[in-house]
Amino acid sequence: MSALTLFIGNYNYSSWSLRPWMVLRKAELPFDEEVIDLDIPGYKDKLLALSDEGTVPVLRVNDDYLPDSLAICEFAAKAVPNLWPKDAGHKALALEAVEKMHTGFEAIRREAPMNLRRRTSTKMPQDCLDDAAEICALWDDLLSRHDGPYLFNEWSIADAFYMPVATRFTSYDLPRSVRSDTYISELMSDEDYLEWEMRAFAEDHVLPETDAVNR
Repeated sequence: MSALTLFIGNYNYSSWSLRPWMVLRKAELPFDEEVIDLDIPGYKDKLLALSDEGTVPVLRVNDDYLPDSLAICEFAAKAVPNLWPKDAGHKALALEAVEKMHTGFEAIRREAPMNLRRRTSTKMPQDCLDDAAEICALWDDLLSRHDGPYLFNEWSIADAFYMPVATRFTSYDLPRSVRSDTYISELMSDEDYLEWEMRAFAEDHVLPETDAVNR
């Protein structure tokens, strides 16, 4: 049994869980994982037993419990410093980009929730399209400044934070620039991500309300 256990939501839907899962994988820190099926009787009690927030993800470190995806990523970065850009200025930009994703882009979260099995070309609300355009502009700027293939050239926590939203561009056929499309393809061809996606396609748990968004 590993000293680390990551409690996550369903692979198909839980964007917040995907982020630290990817970071722990890239850090090569051995960890166990436990999936908590969302929106079923008793699921909230399970979450509240792990943290006062009652949300996933939660990382158990020996007998301590660490909630919040960014806090878990920072925990991993203390053990494996190369998870952030080495240059101090680039790290500051990466933190800014992560914080923007961590707290912003409410429309794309609401109108295009992560749903890896979803494929649709339905017309999306304008505020969602505005968020998508802003995200692409941010990606294009960072990719051009740091010469890709990742936002800061080498893979970092910033890429983990934008991976769930990258899947939304595919699931909901959101418009994107050529450079952003190449970046999305790079993220979604990652071996660790492909393992997560395989598990998402294999699980049979569904969230009907999420599946019904913008049908």
